[in-house]
Amino acid sequence: MITVKEVRALALSFPEVREEPHFDRASFRVRGRIFATIAPDEKSGMLKLDLDAHEALLAAEPGTFFSFGGFSRNGATGVRFARVKKQLFRELLGEAWRTVAPKGLVASTPKEVDRDPKARPSRRSKG
Repeated sequence: MITVKEVRALALSFPEVREEPHFDRASFRVRGRIFATIAPDEKSGMLKLDLDAHEALLAAEPGTFFSFGGFSRNGATGVRFARVKKQLFRELLGEAWRTVAPKGLVASTPKEVDRDPKARPSRRSKG
């Protein structure tokens, strides 16, 4: 299980991430591109993963991960926070960030940032 507070802290720990509204959801973006969201009820969210990871997670843990319908063809993978293991979520969040972040930014970011939310200061957008 992971809490919304932990999801937010982890997402904001990645370089150049900002939290911004996306319709009725909180979204986490790197240079304007969404890599994760939190649903309004704060019980689930979305991670932007590659299609292979998306399909593997849906097959392996259908109670934890779910499809976003047509958006899933772009890697949108639903996750139930009460069911996902923290370490797995942390790793998947890192994959989601790397999926949308510019290649140069990914190359200049130490891999340890994925595992340690204190590795970078968190930032929130204004408004």
